[in-house]
Amino acid sequence: MNRVELIFDPETVAVVGASNALDKWGAGIFSRVLRSPTVKRAYPVNKTSAVVQGVKAYPTMRDLPEPVDFAAIVIPYPDVPEVVRDCVVNGVKAGLIITAGLGETGEEGARLEKEIYEIAHQAGMRLVGPNCMGHFNTSNDFSTLRMPIPVPKGSVGVISQSGGFAMNILMAGLEAGTGFSKFVSVGNEVDLHFEDFLEYLANDTETKVITGYIEGLRKGREFFNIASELTRRKPIVVVKVGRTEVGARAARSHTSAIAGTDEIYDAMFRQTGVIRVDEVEELFDVALALLHQPLPRSNRVGILTGGGGFGCVTSDACARLGLNVAPLSPETIEKLNQVLPDRWPHANPVDTVATGPVTYPCLWPLLEDENLDSLLVIGGIGPMPMRAMSSMSMASLQQADNAPDFIERAERMFKEYQDEEMRNLDKLFEYMDKYKKPVFIFGMNPTMIDESPIYAKLRERGLAIYPSPERAAKTLAHLVQYSRYLNGE
Repeated sequence: MNRVELIFDPETVAVVGASNALDKWGAGIFSRVLRSPTVKRAYPVNKTSAVVQGVKAYPTMRDLPEPVDFAAIVIPYPDVPEVVRDCVVNGVKAGLIITAGLGETGEEGARLEKEIYEIAHQAGMRLVGPNCMGHFNTSNDFSTLRMPIPVPKGSVGVISQSGGFAMNILMAGLEAGTGFSKFVSVGNEVDLHFEDFLEYLANDTETKVITGYIEGLRKGREFFNIASELTRRKPIVVVKVGRTEVGARAARSHTSAIAGTDEIYDAMFRQTGVIRVDEVEELFDVALALLHQPLPRSNRVGILTGGGGFGCVTSDACARLGLNVAPLSPETIEKLNQVLPDRWPHANPVDTVATGPVTYPCLWPLLEDENLDSLLVIGGIGPMPMRAMSSMSMASLQQADNAPDFIERAERMFKEYQDEEMRNLDKLFEYMDKYKKPVFIFGMNPTMIDESPIYAKLRERGLAIYPSPERAAKTLAHLVQYSRYLNGE
C-alpha cells in the first residue's frame, strides 16, 4: 500500500494533541478516529493526560509501543517540527497537520514549514497540510474532521485548498443530496499538493466525479498533464477563486497559494476539459448532473413551460449560455396539437397555456424529437399546487361539518394524482435512457415537496428540482461544454 493510500486507509493511527476537553480540536478528531471500524489500534498522544477518552495515552510519539501508519497532528505550531521528528523516529508513514500559523503568516512561518518538510522528506514520510481541516473516506468511515458530520457514501470526491470554506462546500453538497467518496483539505501543501490527490482520485474506483476548490496551483504543469488524461474518463469540476486582484491577494494570504493570472487558468481549464464554476451550489448542480444525467449530443434544447413569461426568461438564459432553443420538427408540432389547444404558440418554447396537467403528454414527443438534445421543464413535475397544499387544506377542513367525507375523497384524489405521477416518472426515466437526453427541472417552491414520494423518487434518480430556470440552464450548459470537449469540438 502506498503512503498516500495510507492517509485514507490506515490500520494504526496516532493523534498528537488528542484531548478529553470537548472544546479542543484533538478531542473531536480522536473521537472520529476511534469510531472508524477499520482502524485496528488508535493511540492518543498527550503530555499531561494518562488516559484520553478511555484509552491509554502516551506523552510523545517516541513512546508508542509500535510504529503507526498515520498520525494526525493538532498542536501549537512551534512544537510541530519536534513532533514530526518524533514521528520519523516512530516510523510513521504519513501524517496530517491541522495546525495553522505557518507558511500563510510570513517569513518565520515559512521557515518552520520548510523545516517540517525537510524532516519528513528525508525519512519518506508524506504530509497533508499544515493549516488544513482534515479529511475522510466514507468507504471505511475514517475521518479526521473535528465535527461529527453525517456524510453519506457516494461517488463525488472533494479536494480543497481551503479548510473553513471546505466545510461550507461539504454542507452545500449534503443539502444538494450529494454522496461523497473521499475528501481532503490540503491546506498549505508543504508536501502533498492538490495535484497529488487529483492523481489519487483519478485511480480511485469509488470516485466518479472529482470536485475541487482552488486558490492557486503550485504544480500547474502537473495539473495540466493529469487533467488532460483524466477528464476523458472522469470529469473534474472546480471552483477557482481569485478572478480579481483583490481575490488573488486574499488567496495568497489565506494559504500562501500562488494565485496566478486568471486568464491562464481559464485557458488551461478549457484545454484540459476541466469544468470551472463560480459558486458552490453550482459545483454540486454540475457534479450530480454528470453522475446521473445523459450527456447531451449538442446544444439544441427544448423548453416546456406552463407560462410564457417563464419561457422568455429561460430562452434568454439559454441564449446567454450558448444553448440553441431549436425549432421543433413538424411531427412534434402535430403530436402536441393533439394535446394542447389551438392557442399554444406552435413553437419552442412550448407553452402549455395553462391547459392543465399536460406536462407528461407533452414531454414524450419532445424527447422523441431528433431536433432536440435536451429539455428544460419549467414547472409541471412534482405536486400540483393543490397537492402541495394538501396538508394545509386538510388542517383547515377539520372544523367543517362534512369534513370526514370530504377529507376522505380529497385524500383519495391526491393519492391517485401521486400514483399517476410516479408512473409518469418511471416512463420519463425510461425515455431519458432510451433517447440519451438530459432533463432539467425548475419548480416553484421546491421545498414544499421535500418530503413527498415524488421528490424522493427524483432524488433517488439524481434529478434535482432547480430553484430558478437560469440555474437549470447553467447546469445544462456545463454538460454541453463537457460533451463537446469529449467529442473533440
